[in-house]
Amino acid sequence: METFPAPPTGHAGAPEGHAHHGGDPSEMRSVEEVRGHILSSIRPLAPIELSLREAFGCVLARDVTAELDLPSFSSSAMDGFAVRASDVAPASLDEPVTLRVVGAIRVGRVPEATVGGSEAVQIATGAPIPVGADCVVPIEHCLVEGDVVHVLRSFDSGACVRPAGQDVRAGQVLVPRGRRVSAPELGMLASSGHASILVHPRVRVAVLSTGDELVEPGRPAPFGMVRDANSYTLFGALRDAGAAPYLGGVVKDDVDVLRDEVLGLTSRADCFISSGGVSVGERDVVKLAFREREVDFYKVAMQPGMPQAFGMVEGTPYFGLPGNPVSVFVSFEVFIRPAVLKMMGRRDLFRPEIRAVVESDISGPPAKMQFARVRVWRERGEWRAASTGPSGSNLLSTVVKANGLAMVPPGTETARAGSRVRVMLFRALDEES
Repeated sequence: METFPAPPTGHAGAPEGHAHHGGDPSEMRSVEEVRGHILSSIRPLAPIELSLREAFGCVLARDVTAELDLPSFSSSAMDGFAVRASDVAPASLDEPVTLRVVGAIRVGRVPEATVGGSEAVQIATGAPIPVGADCVVPIEHCLVEGDVVHVLRSFDSGACVRPAGQDVRAGQVLVPRGRRVSAPELGMLASSGHASILVHPRVRVAVLSTGDELVEPGRPAPFGMVRDANSYTLFGALRDAGAAPYLGGVVKDDVDVLRDEVLGLTSRADCFISSGGVSVGERDVVKLAFREREVDFYKVAMQPGMPQAFGMVEGTPYFGLPGNPVSVFVSFEVFIRPAVLKMMGRRDLFRPEIRAVVESDISGPPAKMQFARVRVWRERGEWRAASTGPSGSNLLSTVVKANGLAMVPPGTETARAGSRVRVMLFRALDEES
């Protein structure tokens, strides 16, 4: 795997909380460079055959074609009478055409009756068209008296008939390769008789949080301890992306324990994500555990989320994220989500973006791309964005209130109120106010 050049030695990265001052621009990599490097290292998972229910949300690995016409037989679109259009051509309210009823056809049954001249067969919606008939007269245009029916208006050939092959012809592509299987695709595949399909499976992602100060949610948190939010933030983000997360829990700052935990899961995981312990300092647990392997530790010119790690552990992608919860969320959206989607065969790797007018100044270090949490809405024909709180990378409530990340590019120390910025949307927008 191609790796980044090693950063200069002898300079430990500043803590993320001091990001305004830490990080020599000459040592930092751009967001675009890092994301491009990650995506060039990622390959889609090998396709597997899954049942339709299991394949929901997955991406088709090959075209699925129709073996037969759909529908496979001509059927009635209405309750009424199957007739010959030529027999009812002169029919009107003043001079109805009278036909003899010679049978009835129900749904799911092979027609036993045939339609001859001046004859009609009662038919239900969805029932096969009998031999001899070429149209259906809806029941509301008929008067039935015993074994005869009076038709009150004319109908053309093909009226109220669903012809065989109207939806899809045999040999046509039902669902193309690369399409994500959602509700319409499931219905189409089921109607054509496909019980299973070849897809790129969901990525199995093992999630670990490192830190002696962490405790699981629901357990007492003595003074100085904090509950593990990162695992659950990542769990939700991975589920939202369509992946299959596995929470490995909290791992103490013990190099051997972390290494053993990861290596023990390599056969059950397609990808690893850990949070915490990725600073370019010399005592961080993730770095000590994996620096001898194909894992790079580097600084990205972004705030929040400067310290990052990425590489392969036993051939499995490994993402090391900072410890602060907002940094975890932003790093996932920028780097991991596109990579996970690519592993699952998706082509739409990136979140949608808009340009919005900011309500107040957004400031940050000019050497870094600033990812500011904002609430976006539409007002008087344009998108507007308002900050949801301070820029601290520990303030997860600012993400809860937001639906987008305003991206202030390097070189811009302050995006002034009233200016337009790019905003990456990570959930539904507010309606016009």
